Amino acid sequence: MKVILLLFFVCSLYGDEIQRIDAIVSDIQQLRIDYNQSQNDLKSAQKRVKYLENKLKMATNTLKTKENESYKYKEKKINNLNIQRNKFPKLKMRTKLIFFKASAFRLKKDAFIYADLNNKKLYKWEKGTSFTSNQKVQNYIKITGYFKNKIWVHANLPLWVKITDVIKREKE
Repeated sequence: MKVILLLFFVCSLYGDEIQRIDAIVSDIQQLRIDYNQSQNDLKSAQKRVKYLENKLKMATNTLKTKENESYKYKEKKINNLNIQRNKFPKLKMRTKLIFFKASAFRLKKDAFIYADLNNKKLYKWEKGTSFTSNQKVQNYIKITGYFKNKIWVHANLPLWVKITDVIKREKE
């Protein structure tokens, strides 16, 4: 009986140790399973990160391409706007009209006659054509009348000629 009690006591002492060792072994097995699972999760997460990085690179390249196309389109549009003809006439600074005593003038060469100071040509008069004027502006003289068949005719339209094309007639 003593032997049985001793055996029972020894077994109970070692029984707790066996249970603890079994618990440690099962914990180690569970840790190995968890480790393998986490390694698999890590690999799939790394693959996902690489996939997303590649997708980001592609999106960035696409965005850069679209930005370049947008800039080119805007430049082309701006260039087209610059090329389009201005529908409004060119504005000139207001010029001061100078009046002087009416005099007779003669063309010293064939010259264009202008409708206004913006160089809109109306006629081309021959050298030696006589006219009268009493007004000038910068480089132009206003024709107030002209001689047709040696008869003076009042100019109904505003007519202008460049000063460089005329000479003042001297009294004869």
